[in-house]
Amino acid sequence: MRLVSDMTQRIVVLGGGFAGVTTAQELARELRKQKRLARSPRDDRRFGPAWLRFGRREDRSDGAAANHGVEASRRVAVTLINRENYFVFQPLLADIISGAIETTHVVVPLRRMLRDVEVEVGYVEEIDTDRRRVQVQRRQSSERFWVDYDALVIALGSITDFRGVPGMAEYAIGVRTLGDAFYLRNRALSMLEDAATEPDPERRRALLTFVVVGGGSTGVEVAAELEDLVRTAARTFPSGIEPRVVLVHSRPYVLPEFGKRLGVYATRRLREAGVEMILGRRLTRVDVDRVTLDDRTTIPTATVVGTVGNAPHPVAARLAGATDERGWIRPDPTFAVPGLERVWALGDCASIVDPRTGGPMPATAQHAIREGPHAARNILAALDGQPQTPFDYAQVGMLVSLGRFRGVGEVFGVRVSGFLAWFLWRSYYLLRLPSLERRLRVALDWTLELFLAHDVVEINLRRTRTRPGEDPGELPGEPVAAGSRPDARDEIVISS
Repeated sequence: MRLVSDMTQRIVVLGGGFAGVTTAQELARELRKQKRLARSPRDDRRFGPAWLRFGRREDRSDGAAANHGVEASRRVAVTLINRENYFVFQPLLADIISGAIETTHVVVPLRRMLRDVEVEVGYVEEIDTDRRRVQVQRRQSSERFWVDYDALVIALGSITDFRGVPGMAEYAIGVRTLGDAFYLRNRALSMLEDAATEPDPERRRALLTFVVVGGGSTGVEVAAELEDLVRTAARTFPSGIEPRVVLVHSRPYVLPEFGKRLGVYATRRLREAGVEMILGRRLTRVDVDRVTLDDRTTIPTATVVGTVGNAPHPVAARLAGATDERGWIRPDPTFAVPGLERVWALGDCASIVDPRTGGPMPATAQHAIREGPHAARNILAALDGQPQTPFDYAQVGMLVSLGRFRGVGEVFGVRVSGFLAWFLWRSYYLLRLPSLERRLRVALDWTLELFLAHDVVEINLRRTRTRPGEDPGELPGEPVAAGSRPDARDEIVISS
C-alpha cells in the first residue's frame, strides 16, 4: 500500500505511544524544515482555532513547499500505524479511576497531534524485513493489507504478562489502557452496588475487597486512587458499607526504586489513607472469589488488579535474531536494530542499554519522549548517508502520587515527599500534556477537584442487544430489542 509517489521514501512508525508519537512528530518537523516532507492531500485539514493548534509553531509555507520544488527521490512521507486513532497520556490513567480527570481529557486524536503524518488505524500483524513491508489488519472489516517502508521504527510497547501466577490471566484486571482504567472504575462501583443489597456477610465482604498486586509506581498510584474512589462512593450509600483496598507487595516497603526512606514514607502514607498493606508476601494463585498468598493465607475478593509483569509485544518478539532471550528487541546505542536493515526500535518494546550503568534503561514516559526525537534524527541521517549518534540520557528524577495532596519522589538527586512532591508531580505532567487544550481541561479538572466531590457514576457501555443469548459484555437479564434475530451479528461489519 502506497499513498504517495513510488519515488518518495516512506518512514513507517509502528505504535502510537510516547516513543512512536514523538518520533513521528520530530520526523515531520525536520522534514518540513528541509522542505522534503511529502504530504497527503487530506492532511490539509485543521482543527480548532489557531491559538489552540497542536504541536510546535511552524511556518506553513515550509509544509506547502514540501511537495513542490524538491526532486521526488528526496521527498519523505511519514506514516504512523496504531491500533487506536488516539494517543493516551499513560501517567494519568490512575486519575481516571478515581474520577479526578474526565476520561477524554487524557486522550488526544493522533491526527491532531501529527500534522502532515499519515495515520493508519489497525493491528500490526507481521513485519517482513526482507521485503521491507508491514502487514496490518483493519479493526472492523478484518481486511489485511501491506504497507511498504524504506525505514521502519518499531515502538509497539509491551503487553501485560500474567503468566507468573496461576489464575491471574483469567480473573485479574490489568491497568495498561484507557479501557482498563474505565473498566476498573465501573467494576469497583458495580461491586459497591451489589454489596449494598447482599445479605450474606462473607459474600458482601468479598465484594467490598479490592486487591492490588504490586508495589511499584503503578500499583501505588492505582491503590491510592481506587481507595479514594470507593471511599467517596461508599458515602452515598445509606447502609454504611465499608470497602477495603489491599495492596500486596513482595518487599518490606513499596517503591523500592526510591530507596528505603521514601519507600517507608510512602508505605506509611498509604496506610494512613486507608490502604491495607500486606508486605513481604507473594500471590501464588488467583481464583474467581479469592487470592492465595505464599504463606497459604487467602483473601476473599471479587476484584484483583494486577500491576506486575511485562512481556514484549508478540510482533516484536518474532523478529528472528533481533531479540534477546526474553524476546525484547536489542537495538544499538543509535536505536538501529543489528542485523535488520533500516529498522530502529525504541520505547517499551526495546531493551536499550544505559551507557552509564550497563543495564537497561527504565521503560518510562520520561525516557520515551527523549528517545523519539533522537531516533528521528538518526533515521534521517541514515537515509542521507550521514553518521548516527548514540543516545545518552540521565534521568532527571521520579515522582509518584499517593492520592490527594500526597506524593513522593526524587528530583535532581533531591528527595521530596508530601504536598511538595504531589505538587511537582501534577505540575510536571500538566506541562507534558501534548496540547494547550488538554492542559487547560486537566488543570480545570484538578482545580474543581479541590472544591467538588469526585464523580461516582458507573457508566454502562453495553449497547442494546439485537439477538437472544448472552454475549461477552452482556449481563443475564438485559432486555433484547424487539424483532431481534438469533442469526444477527454482534458487530456491524462493512465488507469491502
